[in-house]
Amino acid sequence: MVGTTISHYRVLEKLGAGGMGVVYKAQDTRLGRFVALKFLPDDFADNLQTRERFQREARAASALNHPNICTIYDIGEFDGRAFIAMEFLDGMTLKDLVLSAPLELDRLVDIAVQVLDGLEAAHAESVIHRDIKPANIFVTTSGRVKILDFGLAKVNAPSHAKEGADTAGSGEYMTIGGGALGTMPYMSPEQALGRPMDARSDLFSFGITLYEMATGKMPFQGDTTGVLFLSIVQGAPAPPIQLNPNVPGELERIIEKCLEKDRDLRYQHASDIRSDLKRLGRDSYSSSSGVSAVVGTPLTDVARKTSSVPSEVIAPPQKPISEVATGAKRSHWKAWSSLIVLLAALATVSVFYWRSHNRVALTDKDTVVLADFANSTGDAVFNEPLKTALMVDLSQSPFMNVLSDNKVATTLKLMTQPADTKLTSEVARGVCRRAGGKAYISGSIASLGTEYVLGLKAVNCQDGNTLAQQLVTASGKEKVLGALDQATGKLRAQLGESLSSVQKFDVPLDEATTSSLDALTAYSLGRRALATEGEKSAIPYFQRAIELDPNFALAYALLGTAYANLRESDLAKENYQKAYELRSHVSAREQFAISAYYFNDVTGELDKANQTYELYAKDYPRNWVPHNNLGGNYAALGKWDKAFAEAREAVRLNPDSGIALGELMEYEARMGHYQDAKVTYQQAVSKGLDYSDLHYFRYSVAFLEGDTAEMLRQNDWAAGKAGREDVLLSAQSDTEAFAGRLRKARALSRRATDSAHNAGENETAAKRQLNDAIREVEFGYPELARDEVTSALRLSSRRSTRILAAVVLARAGDIEHAQELANELQRQNPLNTKIVGYWLPTIRAAIELSRHHPAKAIAILEEAAPYELGMPGPQPELGALFYPPIFADRHTWRCVREPRRRPSLTSTPITTALQSIRFLPAWLL
Repeated sequence: MVGTTISHYRVLEKLGAGGMGVVYKAQDTRLGRFVALKFLPDDFADNLQTRERFQREARAASALNHPNICTIYDIGEFDGRAFIAMEFLDGMTLKDLVLSAPLELDRLVDIAVQVLDGLEAAHAESVIHRDIKPANIFVTTSGRVKILDFGLAKVNAPSHAKEGADTAGSGEYMTIGGGALGTMPYMSPEQALGRPMDARSDLFSFGITLYEMATGKMPFQGDTTGVLFLSIVQGAPAPPIQLNPNVPGELERIIEKCLEKDRDLRYQHASDIRSDLKRLGRDSYSSSSGVSAVVGTPLTDVARKTSSVPSEVIAPPQKPISEVATGAKRSHWKAWSSLIVLLAALATVSVFYWRSHNRVALTDKDTVVLADFANSTGDAVFNEPLKTALMVDLSQSPFMNVLSDNKVATTLKLMTQPADTKLTSEVARGVCRRAGGKAYISGSIASLGTEYVLGLKAVNCQDGNTLAQQLVTASGKEKVLGALDQATGKLRAQLGESLSSVQKFDVPLDEATTSSLDALTAYSLGRRALATEGEKSAIPYFQRAIELDPNFALAYALLGTAYANLRESDLAKENYQKAYELRSHVSAREQFAISAYYFNDVTGELDKANQTYELYAKDYPRNWVPHNNLGGNYAALGKWDKAFAEAREAVRLNPDSGIALGELMEYEARMGHYQDAKVTYQQAVSKGLDYSDLHYFRYSVAFLEGDTAEMLRQNDWAAGKAGREDVLLSAQSDTEAFAGRLRKARALSRRATDSAHNAGENETAAKRQLNDAIREVEFGYPELARDEVTSALRLSSRRSTRILAAVVLARAGDIEHAQELANELQRQNPLNTKIVGYWLPTIRAAIELSRHHPAKAIAILEEAAPYELGMPGPQPELGALFYPPIFADRHTWRCVREPRRRPSLTSTPITTALQSIRFLPAWLL
C-alpha cells in the first residue's frame, strides 16, 4: 500500500492497525497537506454490517465540526476497500501517555476538559460515541486533544424524542450475534448488557478513562471475559486513593459519580463533569503547595516541594557564634515545621490506606439480607435456586446471621408491600434498613457462550458502600453451584469471618443441598410458600423436590417440619427418618436440626434430642430454633420454668415468629400468667401473625377468665379457614362439654373432624374424633366411644391415633384391644420417652381399673409420676377439658372427691379432666 496513490492521496507510511481499521499517513496532492487514511481490514472488507459502521464513522464525525473531534475530509473506495481521509495528528494517544504513570493533576484536568468539550458537542447533535477509551483519545504535540474513531457511533433521535430510543435508520443496536459491540473494559453496564443507551453511557466510559488517568489502572478487571463483564455490571472498583494516595478527594468523588451503575444517579451531561473538573483545577492551583496538588507526584516529592527549609540548614555558612545560634533556632523551627507537614501528610495517607485495607465489614452480631439473584442468562432454571443455595451456604456459618424468610415477609408487610415481593437490590436494602440489618447481599448470573459468570456483592444498607464482592466463572451449567460455593466462601472471609471458621463450616453446596437445579428450584419455591402462604402450600413443592432428587436431605427435613406443624406427626416422622439417613449430605447446622428432629419425633429419645439442641444452640447462638424446640421438650416433661425460659429466648432471637410467640404464650398461660399471655398475643397480632395456636391459646385464656366475648371473637377469626377452624371448633366442643352440653359438644367435634378431613389432614381429623371419644367414655357412653375409635382409626391408624385409641378402649373396657395396642406401641417404640414413661403406664393403669384393680393401677402410675405435669401429646391441643392422660396423677381419687371448680391450665391432667365433668359415672367413683 505504501507508495500507492489513492484518488489524490499518496500513501507515505503505515501508522498502525486496530480492530476496525488500518491507518496510513498520506499526502493530499491537491492541497499539499498530510492526512490519515483509514481502511477497513481485509477480514471485514466484504462484511456489509462492518462497512455500514465504517461509513457511519465518516458521516457522524464529519457532521461534528469541533476542535476536539478529529476532522473528516473525505470518504471513498479503492480496489473494493472503503477508506476515510481524516486529519493527520502528530503526537500520541492518551493510552500511551498513561502507560508509564498517572498524570499530574493539571494535565489530567486539561485533557479531561477537552475530551468533555468534544463529547458535549457530539451529544448536542444526538451522536453517542459508544467507544470512549484512552486509545481513541489523541493528544497532539501542541496539547490539543482529539476524539477519534466514531465507527461505533449511534445517532439518536432528537433530544425531544423518547430517551434511549433508536430512530429509524440509525443503525444496529449494540449486539451482533449475542455479543456487545465496543471495547469491553470501557463499556457502561447498559452497553455490556445490550440495553438501550444514551449519552450517559459515554460519560460512564469517560469515568473509566478518568480513573485510568488518575491511577494508571483499570477500575474493572477480570481474568476472563465473563468475570470482566460481571465486574462492569455490578462490581465496585477500588477507591482511586487506594491505588494512588495523592488523588484529591474531589477527583475521587467525580470519578465515583461518573461510574454510577444507575445512570439516573450518574452525571447527566458532559458539561456537569467539566464544571466540577474546572473547579477542582482552580482550587488545586490556588493551593498548589498542598499535598494533593499533584496526582502523579510521589508523596516525598510533594513534601520536598512544599518544604520551607532553607538550604542554609543543610550547609550553614560560617557566621559569628551568636548569629549562628539565632539562625539555628530559626532554621530548626522551620525544619520541624516541614517535618510536621510531612508527618501530617503521611498520617493522612496512612489513615486512608488503613481504612481501605482494614475495614471490618461485619461482626457476628450483624444481620444480612439476601436479595434475589439477577438472572440475565435467559434460562429460567436459575430464577429461584441460586438465592436458596446462597442462603444454605451462608447459614452453615455461625458468623453469618441471615434474615429468615419469615422475617423478610413480615418486614415487607410493614413496608406495605406483598410478602412475595421480588427482592431487587433496592427492595433488599429497604428491608435491611427496616429490619435493623447491616448489609444486603446481591447476586447475579450471566452467560457468555457456554460459560457462566456469577457475582456476589455485599453492600452496607445504611450508606450504600460496597463491603465485599466476588466474581467467579463456571464452565457449564453443572458447575454453577460449585462456583457459587467458591465465591461464597471467599465472601464470608471478606466480610470478617475467620479463616478457620470458613474452613470448618464449609460443606460443598451440591452436598449440602442437591446437584439438581430443578430439585433446588422446587425446594426454593417450597421455602417461599412456607414463609408467605403456609405449610399446606409448601408441601407439594417439597414433594416435587424429593421426586427429582430422592437423596435431597433438606427437602425431607422441611417436609417433615411442615407436616409436624400441621400435626401430622407420623408423616413428619417418616420424612425425618429419611432426612436422618441422609444427614451426611448436609451442613453442620442442618445436621444438628435433623438429628434433633429424629430423636424427638422418630425414636422419641428426649434426652438425646435435648443434648443435640443444646449443642446446636451453643454452636449457633443466634438461631432461635433450638431454643424453641428445647422449650417444647421441657414442656412435654413438665418442666415449665425451663420451657418458659427457652421460649422467651426463642422470641428474643426471632420476635417475628408466630410459632415462637405461640409457644411463649402457651407457657405463660399454663403457668397462670394470663396477662402476660394476652400481651404476647397482642404483640403477635400487631405484626400480622396468624399462627393458629396463638388464637387457640387466646381462646383458652378467655375461657379461664370467663371472657365469652373474646371466645366468640376467636371463633369468628377461625370460621371458614381450612386447616385452622378445626382448632377452634375443637376448643368450642371442650367448652360445651365442660358446661355439660354434650349434644352441642358432639356436633362441634363432628364439625372439627370434618373440617380437618376436608383440609386433607387425616391424622388431625382422627385425633379430633378421639378427643370426642374420650369425653364419651367418661360421660358413661363406652359403646359410643368404641364406635368413635373405630371410625377414627379408619381415618388414620398412626402412632399418635393408636395411643389415644388405646386409652379410650382401656377406659371403655375393651381390654383385649387396648392391650394389643399397648404391646404394639412398646415393641415399636422401645426408646420413646413419652410413650414408655408416660403413655404406657397410663394405658395399663386404665386396663387395671377396668379389671377393678385400683391399687395395681396406682402402683403402675408411679412410673409416670415424674411426668405428671407434662404435656406429652399427641392430642391436637390441650383444651379446656385437658383430659389425657387421665391417670398420670397419683392423686386421682382425692381429686375426684373435691368440689367441682373451673380448671387451670397448670392443673394436673386428672384434676382438670375430672373437675370438668358434671356427672361422673358411678363405676368410676
